[in-house]
Amino acid sequence: MKPLCWQIVPALLLVLLGVQPAFSLPTIISSTTSVARNLTLDGEGSASTRIVKVANLELSTADPDGFTLTISSQSLTKSGGETPIPFQVTTVATGSGSPSASDFLVFPGNNYTISTTSAGSSLKEMYIKYTPAALQDPGAYNTSISLIVTDN
Repeated sequence: MKPLCWQIVPALLLVLLGVQPAFSLPTIISSTTSVARNLTLDGEGSASTRIVKVANLELSTADPDGFTLTISSQSLTKSGGETPIPFQVTTVATGSGSPSASDFLVFPGNNYTISTTSAGSSLKEMYIKYTPAALQDPGAYNTSISLIVTDN
């Protein structure tokens, strides 16, 4: 991976000299699904594992070595700290269908990473897999998912 700071400094120097840099920074466009704002929690004596599409992603780079996407997440938590719900993350190519439970290879709390090896764009769908407790505390739960894309 090329550190972002090393890419910005030469670009600024070239702009100050009146020369256009020969590269552009990678981009990511993310749109959250409506289901992501209203997850089913069960919690009335039974619980099911859920796989839910939470975002659509458009990733691109002009770097000939491609890009790396890193997704980091936390558990779904309630403000009082009651019974957090850990979840796993995965992505699939847009239009390829929902992933199966076995497609979630990264344990909750760990970074999920994918890479490409050439310049271009990639359309992805991001899914989470979670299982609430059989007697999950009712109420509003929140979380955050961080997406970082870097040139290789």
